Amino acid sequence: MKIRLAFIASAAAIACAGSPSYAAGFMPDGTYDYSFKQNGNAIADSTVTVKRSGSVIAIHESQTVTQTQVGSVQLTADETVLADSYEPLTFGCTTVSSGKTSEVKFAYANGSGYFQINGERMSVPVRMLPGTTAMIVQDQSLTLSFLTLPALLGASRATSLTAVVPTASRTFLMSVDPSPQTKPAGVPAADAGVGVALPISFTVWTDPAGVVDEVDVPAQALSINLTKRS
Repeated sequence: MKIRLAFIASAAAIACAGSPSYAAGFMPDGTYDYSFKQNGNAIADSTVTVKRSGSVIAIHESQTVTQTQVGSVQLTADETVLADSYEPLTFGCTTVSSGKTSEVKFAYANGSGYFQINGERMSVPVRMLPGTTAMIVQDQSLTLSFLTLPALLGASRATSLTAVVPTASRTFLMSVDPSPQTKPAGVPAADAGVGVALPISFTVWTDPAGVVDEVDVPAQALSINLTKRS
């Protein structure tokens, strides 16, 4: 999928006018619908459900990507994160494309994690990269790849993070950058921007309650917009 490559290789940065601004916390429990557009054309839709239970937040996403070389692609993903730090605990994603199903999983606890692809556990352990103080899962075109970023940075005040890519069985470094972001038309005035600097710039816009209203990827002419919440 075209939009997947840009997302997998991201490095993170915080940004708002003047100085870094952090979300009050993660978005409230509920159901959120998002629309993906590239060059103004609809290419995907996602429905995300957020539910808290004790010390854990569960995030479920169902996504349909229509503009691909192989036709429609269906993705179903589940992630759990700690409710206080927003650090990932588990992630799983099932992809159905051209009649074929693939499944990836990731689990992390006590400083070590692992990847599992189609039932096979990868031998290399997953650990925090040197110099990083927080971790986030970013995978494929999934909306949930971006939803925890503002709250995670707000809780950790991290200057660099370990980004985990289960479908590629790899990790990479994300670095915080306080450069201001340009707010696009239509984004509420109260929203704060959390942006990625390298290698592909994108910005996550959240309201004061931590709800992600929009994600913008200028180099890809791509936007992800909240269309409904319940």
